[in-house]
Amino acid sequence: MEMGEVGREGQGVNRLALNDANKEGRDLLISYMHEEGLDVSVDRIGNIFALRKGRDSREPPIVMGSHMDTVRNAGVFDGALGVLSSLEVIRFLNQHDIETRRGVAVAAFTNEEGARFQPDMMGSMVFTGQLGIEEAWKAEDDDGVTVKDELKRTGYLGSDEFHAGCFLELHVEQGPVLHSEGLEVGVVEGVQGMAWWDGEYTGEANHAGTTPLNLRRDALLAAADLCCRLRETAEALGHGSVATMGRLHPRPDIRNVVPGGAFFTVDFRQYESQRYEEGQKQVVKLIEEIAEKHRVSLSLEQTVDAKPIRFDTGMVDLVEKKTRELGLTYKRMHSGAGHDAQFMSYICPTAMIFVPSINGRSHCPEERTTKADCVNGANILLQCALELSEKGCRIP
Repeated sequence: MEMGEVGREGQGVNRLALNDANKEGRDLLISYMHEEGLDVSVDRIGNIFALRKGRDSREPPIVMGSHMDTVRNAGVFDGALGVLSSLEVIRFLNQHDIETRRGVAVAAFTNEEGARFQPDMMGSMVFTGQLGIEEAWKAEDDDGVTVKDELKRTGYLGSDEFHAGCFLELHVEQGPVLHSEGLEVGVVEGVQGMAWWDGEYTGEANHAGTTPLNLRRDALLAAADLCCRLRETAEALGHGSVATMGRLHPRPDIRNVVPGGAFFTVDFRQYESQRYEEGQKQVVKLIEEIAEKHRVSLSLEQTVDAKPIRFDTGMVDLVEKKTRELGLTYKRMHSGAGHDAQFMSYICPTAMIFVPSINGRSHCPEERTTKADCVNGANILLQCALELSEKGCRIP
């Protein structure tokens, strides 16, 4: 709740990646970390790591965490719950003088949301080698400000290196499944694939009163047609496919002018690998067909292609075992939203824990998770960390 007041604007929170409020939240987080005597490091993309050393410094640590940035007008749990619960695990270890064989660390990744800079999950992509640092530094927001500029301005352009032995991420579900089914925990088996495109249709701006319908090259009409057809495409693919046009900007954006241009974004997601690849092809084909239908030109760039991920089976089984031992109700499920864990899974054994979002609300001020559910998630993190510390990250 204290962190949730950082970046407060009315009912919601605005800690967009590397804005002033995000810096304030990072500074507060690091103060918490220093209070626990942790070794804090910051890498070249601004990811924050805080290490509690174990008896054996030769093995890379157990890393737990998530992200601190938000979307605009956000709630307080998305991302921050995972980071602060991981810190709470370390507080518990400190308070009870519990030594661990392996080190235990907290991670807070940069720009997970992608609300200001694209691609999303930028910090974990750079950390795992899925995105080059130079490319990440060059990413610009809508005002032309680069990631590197903001890392420098906020004091988070680091140079430290860090290594992870395994990774656990606690997160609110951001969907209605657990709450609607009355379950306490989601044991996350993987993350569905996510593809993003930036596109623009260019037709011909003209007078709204004097240009007959059959002679118009209306870019906004083309984009509107695409928006409707995307829904049909996702329904035809089925098996949980979803497609969304999240942004649409007509130009010149004047009441009595036929729009000559329309910038749009497309978001497509699917959990099954083969259907994900097929869905991407169908989306691109649809975008091109509509351009031809409405006699507009097209520019199209794919900005994200995050393949579907299946988490390490041993790590997933460990989360399930600890959930059962704590007497909590649960189900195995996959995540519909992208998370840093999906990229961490490329370099180390990884798993996720979901706790319920009340009424499935997220990315909005109404985002809520009960204190009891937050405690459940932190307890699972703790129990997993203790076992991983003694037995290692490769669970048989």
